Amino acid sequence: MTAKQRVVLGALRDAQHEHDGQAVSAYQIAAACPAPWQGRPDLVTQALVLLERDGLVLLAAGSTRAWKITAAGRLMLAPRRGPARERPVIGGGRTHAEDTELGSPVAVSC
Repeated sequence: MTAKQRVVLGALRDAQHEHDGQAVSAYQIAAACPAPWQGRPDLVTQALVLLERDGLVLLAAGSTRAWKITAAGRLMLAPRRGPARERPVIGGGRTHAEDTELGSPVAVSC
């Protein structure tokens, strides 16, 4: 896998995540790419065709323009890094992030 293909594969994963796992277009993937591929769906499509050949992405059923990442494609990428998604704390009205920002002790069960 080339560096370009890895960037496009990561952008596909991110774009799909933003769209709740739905298939995304090359334009949406290009928007999630860093420069020089950002805004270049023609370059993204070239990489997607090669990734499809390797079984890492596939065209969505019934579409010629929407792409999805496969399980094999996900295995080729490192896990996402970054802040945890906001989720409510069980039994409380605040999120975990709000608890830690406020300096409140967070209950840990063993």
